[in-house]
Formats: sequence, C-alpha cells, structure tokens
Amino acid sequence: MPRILLIEDDTSIQRFVEFALEDMGAELLITDTVKQGLQYLEEAPVDLILTDLMLPGESGITLLERLRESPDIAPQTKVVVFSAGLTASVKTQLESLGVWRMLSKPISVMDLLHCVEEGLSRQSSPPVATTQDAPPAPDHDRERHAIETHFNGDTQLFLMYRQACLTQFSIDIEAGNLASQNQDLPALRRMGHSLKTVLLTLAEDQGAQLAKALEQLAEQEDLPSAQQQWGMLRCALQDAQQRHRPSLG
Repeated sequence: MPRILLIEDDTSIQRFVEFALEDMGAELLITDTVKQGLQYLEEAPVDLILTDLMLPGESGITLLERLRESPDIAPQTKVVVFSAGLTASVKTQLESLGVWRMLSKPISVMDLLHCVEEGLSRQSSPPVATTQDAPPAPDHDRERHAIETHFNGDTQLFLMYRQACLTQFSIDIEAGNLASQNQDLPALRRMGHSLKTVLLTLAEDQGAQLAKALEQLAEQEDLPSAQQQWGMLRCALQDAQQRHRPSLG
C-alpha cells in the first residue's frame, strides 16, 4: 500500500484531502508541523509528500531545504507543494529546491487525484507545473460551479466537506477571537491565509475576500485594521453557519 505524507495545519484542508483520496487505497499520514513530518519520514519511507508552505513553527521551505541537505531522509520521493501563496518568486525558489509539482489552492478533487496518481506511478513526468485558476462563476450559480470545479461534480462529497468546515468554523472563531484579543498578528495572518482557500472552495466568495484582506493587513502589521477585519470575517463565518444550519445536523 503506498504511503502519502500530508503536512497541512488547516483541518478543513486535511479533510478535503482525506475525502479526495479515500478510495485510492493509500495510507495517508497527516501532520500539521514539519517536525512531525520529519519524524514520520525517519520512521518509514513514504511514496509522496504533500506540503503547505505556511505552517506553524518551521515552514514548508524549511522542509524542502532539509530534504535537499539530507537526501537520505526521503530518497526518490516526489514533493508536491500545496499552497495558496504561489507567487512568481516563490515558484522560482521552489523549483530551485527540487519540488516536483505545485498545486494552487483551491484545487479540484480531480486535479488532486491526477497529481497523486502520477506522483505514485514512478513514471517520468513533465516539468514543474501549477494548476490554472478557474474562471469566475456567475453569481447565481456559485455553489454549482464550486461542485463542478473543486469536487468533480460530486454533490455528496461537497456537502460532506461543507459540513466538516461548518463545524470547524466554531473552532476557528474561538481561535480568531483569542488571536485578536492577544494582538497576535501572525496567528491572524495564518487564520486569513487558511480560511480564504476554504471559503473559496465552499463558494463563499465574499468571506474569502474578507479572509484575504485579513491576511494582508496582518502581514502589514496593521493591528487595528486587522482586528476590525477579523470581526467582519467572524460575522461571515457565523452567517455561513446560519445559512447552512441543516447541514450541521
């Protein structure tokens, strides 16, 4: 049975990957830190690594540097960077670190499956590539567009993922409130970074824009504006929970 290591601190994205790969017959190891990921690699080899870049503690870049410095840690293992922060300069840096494939969040189930299947095939593959952004959906059909784009038309998979995310939002709200009260800008930035992808995947476009703005304000170290932006994003999360309350069971 192939083994896949996922290093991702966003529990909603973890669930998305779990749902997408559950029928592949692979063992999926999940951790939210580079430290734990390296421990998994020391215990037993894996066939594919999926990693985010923005992680608590050491970053995905640090992981890649460690793998390059110590190739015996994961010999012949392909690394896929799975991130919403793939700027041109970041892509260049990742290429220099030997990344096999880059996937831009949000990504469709089918694109993720194709990438993983190819990564496990051990066959020669084309040069590093990134996923292309999907065209914007009409306002009246954003949910259907999200189902077709990110879930390969599988409505049940979308609803399962949305239910998991709506439940997670309560935890996110508590964490965001604490970060705001503690004036913790790095935590607010991570919150915005994670939620913008999740909300886009759920067709919550307005919430995704609020999350993106929160990430930017926190990065600019504008604490008052970031705290205000968090309040707006919190309302958007609560609104999503209210609108889809039947999904919460």
